[in-house]
Amino acid sequence: MSAITCGIALTASGKNVALMVKGQSKLNFSSGSIDLLGFDEQGNEVRNPLEAIAGLSARHPYSKMGVANVAHNSAMAPVIFSGAGLNFYGDSSCNHYRMTPMGLLRPSWLTLDDYVATDDPHSLPWRKVALVNIHGFLDFSADFIAAAMTRLGCECRMCDIKLGTVDKLTSNPTVMRSTAVAKLMQNDGVLGDLARKIRSNMGDAEVVVLPAVFGLDGDDTATKIAHQVKAPVRFVSTLPPSIAGSRLLSKLRKLFVKNGGTFLLGSMVKNGKIVDNRVVSVEAKNFPDQEIIADNFVLATGSFISGGLQSSEVGIKEPIFGLDVDYTGKRGEWSKECMFDAQPYMEFGVATDTEFHAIKDGQVLGNLYAIGSILSGHNSLKLADDTGVAVMTALQVARQI
Repeated sequence: MSAITCGIALTASGKNVALMVKGQSKLNFSSGSIDLLGFDEQGNEVRNPLEAIAGLSARHPYSKMGVANVAHNSAMAPVIFSGAGLNFYGDSSCNHYRMTPMGLLRPSWLTLDDYVATDDPHSLPWRKVALVNIHGFLDFSADFIAAAMTRLGCECRMCDIKLGTVDKLTSNPTVMRSTAVAKLMQNDGVLGDLARKIRSNMGDAEVVVLPAVFGLDGDDTATKIAHQVKAPVRFVSTLPPSIAGSRLLSKLRKLFVKNGGTFLLGSMVKNGKIVDNRVVSVEAKNFPDQEIIADNFVLATGSFISGGLQSSEVGIKEPIFGLDVDYTGKRGEWSKECMFDAQPYMEFGVATDTEFHAIKDGQVLGNLYAIGSILSGHNSLKLADDTGVAVMTALQVARQI
């Protein structure tokens, strides 16, 4: 999310940009929402993210860029996403609530406008809901979601729809994943069969809620189903892999390329050449005899899950440039015994100055920036700010370049 957002902003301003991507994106775990700041550092729910930023520690990326810049970037982001054909519900001055795959409501900044969202944490916008699942699809916790909707005051009618085409996948549960189902749902005949069966089972429901296994081929799936069932249609994210994330990545990538950007998939950067505290070039494994030269470099390699940070018995390192990393010295202090406690390692990341220039051996590298989850100073799980930090720092660095 951070790399592609930064790339789009830079190409839109006329810069020549190459996006070097090692492999799959973390967007494959996306909920279809972008969380700016859901909770403060004491664990209290945040209603107004922009107001709450003032209370964050000085190490947090939002504190480094300042409230005014976060406000500016949060106004820019929906414009960029709209240009990619992505329409969101939400506003940075007041969090709304998105529904998780387990039926919980979580505070969020932006949610895809055809997904379940509400401004009130104690109710949903509808009283009668038809909750539909596709028979045999196990990555959608329909019982949990139905129970949650009932607690929120809805009369929930559950519909388990059996489709012959999808049934062929159920013989192998490992194949019956959201991406496989979504490919079948690209067929208008399968979609029409689903809509007819929903219509005959939904009763007098005001809205139809479906697992998010639609939209690989475009954004009009909800409209198509709604037209046939004669009721609004909303989606709830499933367990990964995420169709919402695939949709975000596909549309953002198309906009980046349309703007003139170069997308190099499978180009694993292995090292960089630094002269006089500036990066001169980088090398990639699939370009063994070629140096990639640029005026500026942006590091968006993520945290531990994607290899942007690597841990060992002796410490934590950033593998490409050998940048300084903020972390506690003793390995025993990296984690807490209880899994649900705030884990210290979640705040580890590369050291930067207030403009997100990376630091190596205590020296600021003037043309190397770090953005997204590789940054230190925040616990993205406890603060619910992961995608927000990705987008805000990406736009901030793009503006500086």
